[in-house]
Amino acid sequence: MKKILMAAMLALLMLTAGCDKPPVDTPPAEPPAKPVETKPESKPEVKPEPTKPEPDKPIKPVENKPARHEKTEQSMNVKVYYPDDSGMRLVEVEREIIVDDSVDKYTAAVEALLEVPDEENLTTIFPKNTRFRKVTVKDGLATVDIDGSILKGFVGGSTGEEFLIGSIVDTLTNFPEVKRVKFLVDGQEIETLSGHMDLSAPLERMNSLTE
Repeated sequence: MKKILMAAMLALLMLTAGCDKPPVDTPPAEPPAKPVETKPESKPEVKPEPTKPEPDKPIKPVENKPARHEKTEQSMNVKVYYPDDSGMRLVEVEREIIVDDSVDKYTAAVEALLEVPDEENLTTIFPKNTRFRKVTVKDGLATVDIDGSILKGFVGGSTGEEFLIGSIVDTLTNFPEVKRVKFLVDGQEIETLSGHMDLSAPLERMNSLTE
């Protein structure tokens, strides 16, 4: 029993002795090192080369294209004169003509005389190859230029020549602005068509043929 008690006292003394030793100093923990900032390598600044001013380009003028011209047509009714089949007088009839940029109303009216009339009692006195070259009107004078082939194709006598010329004169003088009619053949003045009528001077309306 004494041995056990002495052993317990010895252990207590050793424990007490251990508590009297000074605490061992432990160094403080170092703060974590800050990361080293690495700056990107700076590239040398490249200055842009000065740009040369471009020479002024000539301004092209805007082309004004003419508007496309559209052909215009107009129909109108006129009075023309055909000889009757008995050769006694000229008869007035109404015809529809077409006028456009290439054919005026005067030309269209006399060209209607070349057509064979539908009326049974009327006829045409013009040869089949008759062609009007031009019809112009100025200061009350209508000038009718006939193709020269009419001189060879016309075989009528004095009455036939009178009705042929009279049908043109009375058709054109039916326009109020036309007072007289002059005749040309191939652009040249003529004295007569077949030797019966004087065509050297302009003719007025031939009312005697329509009575």
